[in-house]
Amino acid sequence: MKKYMLFLLVSILFIAGCQNTDEMPLQNKTPHLAVIKQAGKSNVVTLDKDYKVVKEKKIGKFLIDAQIDGQTLYLIDPGIEEPRKDLYAVNLYDLSYETLTLPYIPQKLFIHDRIAYIASSVESRNVGFHFMLVDLDSFSLIETLTVPGAVRSMIPAENGITMYVNSGGAHNYGQYAKKVQIGKAETGKYQIITMNDIPEELPPNGVVPFQDHYIAVYAGFAKGPKPKWVKRPESYTSKLKVLNPKTGSVLQEITLEETFPQSIVRKGDIAFVNHFTDLDMTGDTISVYDLKKMELKAKLQSPTPSSIALDGSNLLVSNMTQGTLSVFDTEELKQKQQVAVGEWPSKVLVVPERNKQSSLPLK
Repeated sequence: MKKYMLFLLVSILFIAGCQNTDEMPLQNKTPHLAVIKQAGKSNVVTLDKDYKVVKEKKIGKFLIDAQIDGQTLYLIDPGIEEPRKDLYAVNLYDLSYETLTLPYIPQKLFIHDRIAYIASSVESRNVGFHFMLVDLDSFSLIETLTVPGAVRSMIPAENGITMYVNSGGAHNYGQYAKKVQIGKAETGKYQIITMNDIPEELPPNGVVPFQDHYIAVYAGFAKGPKPKWVKRPESYTSKLKVLNPKTGSVLQEITLEETFPQSIVRKGDIAFVNHFTDLDMTGDTISVYDLKKMELKAKLQSPTPSSIALDGSNLLVSNMTQGTLSVFDTEELKQKQQVAVGEWPSKVLVVPERNKQSSLPLK
């Protein structure tokens, strides 16, 4: 009798457990954010909509850049002591992944229309820096090119992407930075479509569309550490500029109060700029600008804000040296939450909803 009662009790608990699992909302298991880290036992962390950790895993050696396309996280790994040439495609639900070995060491990643555009830090003497294109549907390399300088930033274009590259390098490709468009030619192959000089040494760190223009942020080195690769670092002041998207000409500019603008994101008429440099791991400010008035609206404090991302009405900030993720209300401009994510978070990414389409490029 006792054995029968014990069996009955276990059966009831098992059935109840199955019913609870079936009734559990799917979104509770769905990753909402991915945080990329540069140290620690794990270097990829996913979080849910409440900003609670879902999963974490160690992938590769040194994840230098990342982007999410659909429900897949793409990572590039140049290695540390031993060079690597890896592109990872990571399933955000269980963090399983595939690896594609690239021909050159990757440095910067941008994805548009299912093509991964990957800039390399490897320079081909007197020709340029290597650049790779990967078809994400087949997860295979489809083209390699060279570009006249190290790539600083990339944005979508109607037939591919537009990139901004530094002047110079170990060899001379001209005194000016360049705006380069890469797209698919009539032959079906990807190639450089247009290339124009920008009459200054440094290209923008980040660019976002606004109305019929681009808003771009430019790093300045008048204060703080001076990079060795810039010829005249003391002559550069941090700027926010309005650009003509076709010609690249400057329509308006203002000087930023804080140095080392790292990137820019926009929500309506408001732009958020994080100030951080990995030259000495410093920075503690997010500048908030009114783009209609082209003036500073507020400053948010966040320790070593290595990256920023918008999540609905929230601004997310990864804090490199503190190992946290800060959540700010974009309306009240106040911090509402801080989450521990582990050592050296370098980038935070928002997972798009399954039925959400990618934003179209500015024509």
